[in-house]
Amino acid sequence: MASYLASYVPAIKSILPQSSPSVAALPEIGDVAPAPVGSIDLTHGNGTPTLVAFVRHCGCPFAEKEVQLLAAESRKHEKLHVVIVQHSDEATSKQWFEDVGGKAFPDSTRYTVVADPERKTYAAWGVGSLGWAGMVNGDILGALKTLKESDGIDMRPTGAGSYRWQNSGGFAIDGEGKIRWRKIAKDCSDVCDYAEAANTIVDGKASSQTQSRL
Repeated sequence: MASYLASYVPAIKSILPQSSPSVAALPEIGDVAPAPVGSIDLTHGNGTPTLVAFVRHCGCPFAEKEVQLLAAESRKHEKLHVVIVQHSDEATSKQWFEDVGGKAFPDSTRYTVVADPERKTYAAWGVGSLGWAGMVNGDILGALKTLKESDGIDMRPTGAGSYRWQNSGGFAIDGEGKIRWRKIAKDCSDVCDYAEAANTIVDGKASSQTQSRL
């Protein structure tokens, strides 16, 4: 019984209030990347088109869907690099990534998983927290049902250190370090269109396709 109850501890902790860093203003299209992401410094450009995905907590089915979408873009675009930011510790984040779709990427040189347990990098890129309306509404329940039926993606055990109120968002950064596409989720079910994002920074399309989906 004790081990059974212990499995629910991360889920219970994930909904409790936590201190959060001050959230910076959301960068605009054309701005330089506002801060390094783990070991990846895009603030001066590195010549590589990069998708930066700030995903929801370990166990969230919508975060799992985004990993699959990112893997699909990685397979399509050889020059694209993907950075996935989680807010559990490094071991938990990397195990979750392997469980939900890490093997779907062509190889390990095409992605970087960044653990941001203090959520400072989320905040530096303007990705803040959700309120009640962003966590519980009829549309979200419908999206969960659809995702399970269409993709077979369901709830997984909540990873240690997860914070369910943390919002998600995505950015497309060109080789010069400039933001060409961005999206901040309107609620926890609002998945980024990473195919659209990738098309703004690969194959020379950055000059003609810049998108902002807030």
